[in-house]
Amino acid sequence: MEDMENWFITRDLTEHRWNALAWRSCNSTNSRKNFVSEKGVRWSELLRLPYFDPIRFIIVDPMHCLFLEIARWIMKRIWIDEGILTLNDLKKIQEKMNQFKIPADLGQIPGNIERGEGFSNYTADQWRIFFMIYATTSL
Repeated sequence: MEDMENWFITRDLTEHRWNALAWRSCNSTNSRKNFVSEKGVRWSELLRLPYFDPIRFIIVDPMHCLFLEIARWIMKRIWIDEGILTLNDLKKIQEKMNQFKIPADLGQIPGNIERGEGFSNYTADQWRIFFMIYATTSL
């Protein structure tokens, strides 16, 4: 948590393009897989367009990025692991959640969060419901 200044460092477009070309020149599937694991870059035909900037033009997918990654990370790594929310707090939140009556078409939150492990099997939709409905009034 102390190094928050270094969490979001913008990538360099020139370096990205160079790495994408290097990925394209890899001569096996395994070497390409290793390259992506190391550099996080692969070739796209869009890179042929001189005006295309894959760093600035990225589209954030809310299901995978926000709900399955960031929401889970905030809840587990920051609020629970850092001790901001204790098991007693989670129990109180669970009690409030049990009193909620939400429309059936929104779905339900599974399991008990009071143990801190109730979040482990949430789907993206369940994270969305938790943060947009339950957490806004329970936290």
